[in-house]
Amino acid sequence: MKYALPLLLSLCLLGLAQAEQKQSFGPYDVHYSIVNTTFLKPEVAKAYGITRGDDRFIINISVRENLDNGTDVARRSDVTGTVFNLIHRNKLDFQEVNEGDAIYYIAQYSADNKETLDFTMSIEPETSQRAYKLQFNQIHYTGK
Repeated sequence: MKYALPLLLSLCLLGLAQAEQKQSFGPYDVHYSIVNTTFLKPEVAKAYGITRGDDRFIINISVRENLDNGTDVARRSDVTGTVFNLIHRNKLDFQEVNEGDAIYYIAQYSADNKETLDFTMSIEPETSQRAYKLQFNQIHYTGK
């Protein structure tokens, strides 16, 4: 995929800048970050069907399994979730991006400036017998 590396690099760099977070569930580490879509290059956003805008965000989730030999590997996962703003609950439609040793899931949504949203995700790694629940909230800044 022509734009996979730029999207991955963009999300990783922006994830670090936006304080990427991690939660562990047994042997699995779930990394997540949120970025405003205006940080993506227009051609990268277009290649992935991402709508850019001040009030548009993407959530990025990746799952890595820690192995007994001290290494870790990316794991395909069933990722579903919702975003809630105290009035409306909306389903997040995750899209898988698989680059072999990097697999991540992205979903788009919109938010107002200084709006706090609550996220609830169900994440079931392909090598797991169960789904894990990830919950967090995030204040969004749109530049408006």
